[in-house]
Amino acid sequence: MNLPGWLASLDPTLLNAATFGLLTLEGAGVPGVPGVIPMLAQSAMIDAGRTTLEAALFWGVLGNWGGSLLGYAAGRWGGHRLPARWTRSLQGERTQALLDRWGAGVIILSRTVGSLRTPITLGAGAARYPFPRFVLFSLLGALLHVGVWQVVLWRFGPALLPRLQRAGAEVAAGLAVALVLGLGWLWIRRRQRGGSAA
Repeated sequence: MNLPGWLASLDPTLLNAATFGLLTLEGAGVPGVPGVIPMLAQSAMIDAGRTTLEAALFWGVLGNWGGSLLGYAAGRWGGHRLPARWTRSLQGERTQALLDRWGAGVIILSRTVGSLRTPITLGAGAARYPFPRFVLFSLLGALLHVGVWQVVLWRFGPALLPRLQRAGAEVAAGLAVALVLGLGWLWIRRRQRGGSAA
């Protein structure tokens, strides 16, 4: 299968919806969501002339930003599900002072750094960080995150796709072999246990 050709043949509307959806989940702080995948697909579509960089940026930023607002809402209105000690800490004077002083930078940075995204997004909501400021700083962070990644992938992604396809096939083959060996090992262990029990 020709990965670059297949990506370039995707329906732009479907790809924009997938970009928006995946980047919304990523922006909300859902761990393990691969936001770079739709951006890489967008770069192939841009290279093929089937979409524009502006459209890719629009849907990516909108998704990432919307996801951050969902994550904030989950922290703010779902924060009662957090342990009481955490809630007290997030709403305490020290946390408020830190957010007042460093909140802008941390919120902007958290859009790009995955390990910060979930705790900062949920924490800002649970700590009652001012919503208008969160809206602004998370938008700036989404513009920075999606803007940098999409432009870099637009410039270099199409040349990397054939290499990624080969590497992906090798990784998939390795995982398949590991799975078969693991299942075989489990089967042998189960048979040995069954024999020793008799």
